[in-house]
Amino acid sequence: MSLPSYDDTLHAFEDSLTRLGLDYVDLYLIHWPIPIEYSDRWQQLNADSWRAMEKIYHDGRARAIGVSNFREKHLDELAKTQTVAPMVNQIFLNPGDQEKSLVAYDQEHNLLTEAYSPLGTGQLLHVPELAKIAEKHGKSVPQILIRWSLEKGYLPLPKSVHKAYIQANTEVFDFELDDDDLALLAKLDGKGAQHQDPDTNTYRHVVPFLSKSK
Repeated sequence: MSLPSYDDTLHAFEDSLTRLGLDYVDLYLIHWPIPIEYSDRWQQLNADSWRAMEKIYHDGRARAIGVSNFREKHLDELAKTQTVAPMVNQIFLNPGDQEKSLVAYDQEHNLLTEAYSPLGTGQLLHVPELAKIAEKHGKSVPQILIRWSLEKGYLPLPKSVHKAYIQANTEVFDFELDDDDLALLAKLDGKGAQHQDPDTNTYRHVVPFLSKSK
C-alpha cells in the first residue's frame, strides 16, 4: 500500500473547505499518529502530513494546527522535521484518566492540551463523589467535570446534540472548585474509560481531522 503524500494532505484539506463552504478553519489536526496499515512507516507519514499542514498554516488557511492522540514519542519524532511546532494536542482526558505524564510534556513544550471526552464518555456521570461536589455547588456533574478541565488549564471539548446540554456546558464560569473538591477529583484517576494506545490500537483513519471554524 502506497504511503499518503504531502499532496494528499493538501487535497484532503481543500476538499474539506469546499464541502464546508469556508475559506479557512480555526484548527486543523492530525487525528492519529500510527494508522495500522502504515505502522511500519508512521514517522514518514506524519512528517509529510505535517509539512503540508505547515503550508496550510503559513497560507492562512488554518489559524492553528495540531495533533490528536499523539504520545510523547510521536511528538518527539515529529520534532525532528517540523519547522512549526504543533499548537494543540487533543487527547482523551478527564478526572478518570488524567494523563499526567503527557500533560506535563505538553506544558513543557507550550502545547495546549485539548481534552476530548471530558465527561469520560459518560462513565463518570454517576460517580458518587462527583454527585456530592455537584450538589455542593448547585451544579450538574458534567459542569463539574468541565470546570475541572478549565481549572487545570485544558480546553475541554464536550459533545452534545441537545440544546439544553450545550447551554449548560457553557455555564461553568460562576463558581470554582475548592481544595476538597480537587482532592476528591484527584482520587478518581483510573476510573471509567481509559485512553487507547496508538502503538497497539488498530485504528485505520488517516485523513487529518477538521475542527470547528467560524
